[in-house]
Amino acid sequence: MQKNTHNKLNAYIKRVGEQNDIDDATQKFNVSPNGAQKIIAAIRESNWFLKRINVISVKNQKGESIGLSATGMIASRTDTTGAGKRTPKDYSSLGAMPYMCEQTNFDTAVRYAKLDNWAHMKNFNTLLSKAHREQIDANKITIGWYGETAETTTDPATNPNGEDVNIGWYQAMRTHNSDRLITEGVEGSGVIKIGEGGDFINLDMAVLETKNLLHPACENDSNLIAIIGGDLLAYDKAKFYEAHGNTPSEKSKIEELQVIGTYGGLPAVKVPGFPPTGIMVTSYDNLSIYIQEDSVRRSVGKKNDEKDQIENFESMNMAYVIEELGKVAAVEFKNVKLLIKGAWV
Repeated sequence: MQKNTHNKLNAYIKRVGEQNDIDDATQKFNVSPNGAQKIIAAIRESNWFLKRINVISVKNQKGESIGLSATGMIASRTDTTGAGKRTPKDYSSLGAMPYMCEQTNFDTAVRYAKLDNWAHMKNFNTLLSKAHREQIDANKITIGWYGETAETTTDPATNPNGEDVNIGWYQAMRTHNSDRLITEGVEGSGVIKIGEGGDFINLDMAVLETKNLLHPACENDSNLIAIIGGDLLAYDKAKFYEAHGNTPSEKSKIEELQVIGTYGGLPAVKVPGFPPTGIMVTSYDNLSIYIQEDSVRRSVGKKNDEKDQIENFESMNMAYVIEELGKVAAVEFKNVKLLIKGAWV
């Protein structure tokens, strides 16, 4: 590490210490409440999807979903001239979900050579504080879809999508909302066939049937979306191309992506990290990441000369929460088969 780099790194470490009222930021410390809020704000800003869902701090490590939106018909009339009384109702719960904030670690390293390249830049502190941040937050989303367990020691070789890091939204469906999770088709063999002659003739019908599993109070919510995996969208687009690719007006619609605008009457979205054969119908504000207050811990800029790198350690207690179980339905992505060249694969 060059002398100028060393000086800038020490200034950065000192700055982090001042922000958190500690003497040495290279030693593990509890992030201040203000610092934790800044981290949560940075998480939300790092990815468009994280901006749309809820990323909030909660006091208790264990509890039930807060219920951040109201669903159903609130408007009413009551004749109060006689014995009738207006009766307020709580429309914020169609099924609360229990949660447990599990410690999740995000530990990264930056090579000395990279620091030397950054040292002459005026935004050195910004570069260092944001190093790996986007990828860390992208990992949070992926775990939200694929996470199944929270193991004491994780194994990325056998669980490349963080299946063993934390319990995500899909696993919450399996555990707490199985009646709204389609796991098999009419054959009852644990397979869901999408395509001509299958359980759903096309993607549009698959989304529509998924939507029909929602609580009746949610079926007509204007903020519902269909989150659809990339392989399903590509499959449907290919089928459309096959049928209409030689028609100029239809071909232009394909190229303008208009053909994936809606499915089952809902706006379709492609979300980062979402399983390629998955379908989930819900609203953005029905998905949450809870971060327990006072659980964010860090150490930054710790030198490891044996590896020629500095090491940053960060952890927080997190939970992936569905706010209203009645407002989400999904297709089990593990079981989906598509009709390709006459075979179900």
